[in-house]
Amino acid sequence: MHFDHLLPETIFKSISDQGFQPTGVLYPLNSYENRVYEVGVEDGTPLIIKYYRPGRWDQKALEDEHRFLEKLKDNELPIVSPLRLQKSLPKIPTLALENSIFYTIYPKFRGAQKSELNNDDRKWLGRLLARLHNLGESFTCQHRLTLNPKTYGDESLSWILTQEFLPHDLKMSVEICLKQAIDLTRPFFQNVKNLTTHGDCHLGNILWDREGPHLLDFDDMVLAPAMQDIWLLFYGEDEEKREQQKNFFEGYETFRPFNRTELALLEPLRTLRMIRHAAWIGQRYTEPAFQKAFPYYEQRRYWEEFLQSIKEQISLLSMPTFE
Repeated sequence: MHFDHLLPETIFKSISDQGFQPTGVLYPLNSYENRVYEVGVEDGTPLIIKYYRPGRWDQKALEDEHRFLEKLKDNELPIVSPLRLQKSLPKIPTLALENSIFYTIYPKFRGAQKSELNNDDRKWLGRLLARLHNLGESFTCQHRLTLNPKTYGDESLSWILTQEFLPHDLKMSVEICLKQAIDLTRPFFQNVKNLTTHGDCHLGNILWDREGPHLLDFDDMVLAPAMQDIWLLFYGEDEEKREQQKNFFEGYETFRPFNRTELALLEPLRTLRMIRHAAWIGQRYTEPAFQKAFPYYEQRRYWEEFLQSIKEQISLLSMPTFE
């Protein structure tokens, strides 16, 4: 397993190598993709150490993420940013040297998630994301994925079709339906304007304190249309979503115009996220945390429900709505 040798002494050494004195207090924090721990240190302010999953992003891709975070911080955007360490992107060795584990350290941020947003919250988020996109538009990002039907759709489907966990008698249906869904998303991505985005901007990746929202966890940073950072913030019935969009874009357009035709990307982005998510679970399913979180993944039930969801997306993609 990737993280089996992350013993307490290894974690404390990572902290002390960066000039801090750990107290011996250690708490694991929730994270599927990486390993994250809260560590007590002598000055009384806990630190958060994040070990990146080896093999997911190479060093250059991680450096892109950290350069973007530095740019956001230098421009005073409210983000949870890593400390400037004695060595940028330090790592610990593994038995496979090409898969050494990079890590970074954050100060503990005392904020809270909000499960629901009011109109003022949405305007606030709109202003924040507009500022982020202004900086993302000019940021040179050479080593991260570009979100499109090939990277999130075709490549995910190709992997799914090679796996034994996919019920044999459903394989053809999965292939036909997913290919149809992916093909329906392609026209939406013609001539889109890509920029550096957060990539996974949902309510769980936004912490609030008295000063407002703060973005965290740029692990899924990608080149994508601005809509990628926006569509997950709207929920509920159509009328509710329209009101939410009205308030969000009132804030957003304080700092940046938004091309309203990008609203048509909502269902294509949702479809590609669903397909990529199904592949992502399978790629990690040997790990107990994923088996516990997705207990039906290797059962027929999961794939029947997944197929039904994709068929619903096909219907939506076949009748796009432009607002």
